[in-house]
Amino acid sequence: MKNVSIAPDGREYPIPTAEDNAAERELLVKITEEQRSMGRKIVAVQGLGFVGCVMAAVVADAADKDGNPYYFVHGHQRASKRSYWKVPVINTGVPPVASSDPEVPEIFHRTVVEKKTLRATSEEFVYTLADVVVVDIQLDATKPAFGEAEKGYCDLTHFREGMRTLGQLIQPHCMVLVETTVPPGTCEKVVKPILEEEFTKRGIDIEKNPPLIAHSYERVMPGSKYVSSIRDFWRVFSGVNPKSIELCHEFLSNCLNVEEFPLTQLDSTNASEMAKTMENSYRATNIALMLEWARFAEQIGVDIFKVRDAIRKREGTHNNMLRPSLGVGGYCLTKDPVLANWSMQSLFGLEGGLDMAINSVNINDTMPLHTVDIIRKEVGSLDNCKIALLGVSYLENVGDTRHSPSETLVTFLRKEMAVVKCCDPYVESWPELEDVKVESDVKQVLPGADVVVFAVGHDEYKALSPKEVLDICGTKPLIVDCSNFLTDEKIAEYKKLGCKVRGVGKGHIV
Repeated sequence: MKNVSIAPDGREYPIPTAEDNAAERELLVKITEEQRSMGRKIVAVQGLGFVGCVMAAVVADAADKDGNPYYFVHGHQRASKRSYWKVPVINTGVPPVASSDPEVPEIFHRTVVEKKTLRATSEEFVYTLADVVVVDIQLDATKPAFGEAEKGYCDLTHFREGMRTLGQLIQPHCMVLVETTVPPGTCEKVVKPILEEEFTKRGIDIEKNPPLIAHSYERVMPGSKYVSSIRDFWRVFSGVNPKSIELCHEFLSNCLNVEEFPLTQLDSTNASEMAKTMENSYRATNIALMLEWARFAEQIGVDIFKVRDAIRKREGTHNNMLRPSLGVGGYCLTKDPVLANWSMQSLFGLEGGLDMAINSVNINDTMPLHTVDIIRKEVGSLDNCKIALLGVSYLENVGDTRHSPSETLVTFLRKEMAVVKCCDPYVESWPELEDVKVESDVKQVLPGADVVVFAVGHDEYKALSPKEVLDICGTKPLIVDCSNFLTDEKIAEYKKLGCKVRGVGKGHIV
């Protein structure tokens, strides 16, 4: 078996050998010395996923009023078969993520090719050279039973390994900034003890040189404002000691647009970590509430979206009502209530739980089954039913498939022997469902369809006219709108052309 990492586009990249790594270490030292001679501090970003890769580019792009870069950034990604490909791809100036934000390819080309302030590596030795390490390791919540989030837990094994690596390699003056969404208590109860233990093993006096640890969470939205959601948005931060807070404030002030979006300092990392998980639990609960009312609306002939719009006019109290859809996906809302609930019990040893937040996760996780019910009610048996699914990412105009509700929908449709064809112009491959081919063109999935599910509101799908859809289908399929992007006019046109139309929260369709 070839020892290669395969990129989403199918290109293969050899995993570095021991000789490659030795040469890379020499190159890292040379690059770092050159950058320090230009007065730049060195930042290492640990993990080049959806947040880490763009955060690395934002930091590398930061400059003073005269245009002089503050930092040189080493982005680190482990040399695994699944992810190593990101290193050579980034080093050509190409982003490892697909996005509708035109600034994403621009900022990677600018920092890698033009400014030469960003470079990716798979060599952990890079942490010995850093003044700042930004931690963007993926940390997930495990939900062992579908629809039973109360049984969820957080496996910190890989996160602890990452922190231990830092403790073994970083210099005492290096600040570790945890940007990963973590359970409340992680910096104080997990990161700090590990770094103190590893510092002590290395003979570092932790009384004179206590580990410098800060926490600041991102609010990234990987859509049309991907880059600005990191750079041009409010940040909350804190640190485990005054020096950590000072260094974190300086770093964030250099990298982010703090003039328009001032930083908010909290009293402790516990508070900062709680802020992130509570913020996302609020959103998850908001959506779960709307999903319940959407089901109610369908049963009594009401358009929930018109009701929502009417209520949202009440600014200050109700204008932040979110919208129901196929379900909830992405890296944050699906797990953060679980992280906080687990933290309460496992890190702090407290009784009870975050019942409302956990129940919202259960409602959101199981919501795709409602769309299965809608389809089954209209077509009867799903055995050999040909279903075209438009959209597999979790959010419109992005290619992020993590915890996508479309994954749940496809899984349950296939259990009932439906034939599901999937399309998404932003997704080249679907890691969570590797045996499912994702087409980029609707012409590959619509012909012969019995059901067309508009799962995600990508702009490409909004532009489709009913006539275009039916001309490609060659049938009169059931149309299911899960994202409220079919106007009443389009619904009427589909019906005029002989289609039955149903939708999440659209009880007014008869």
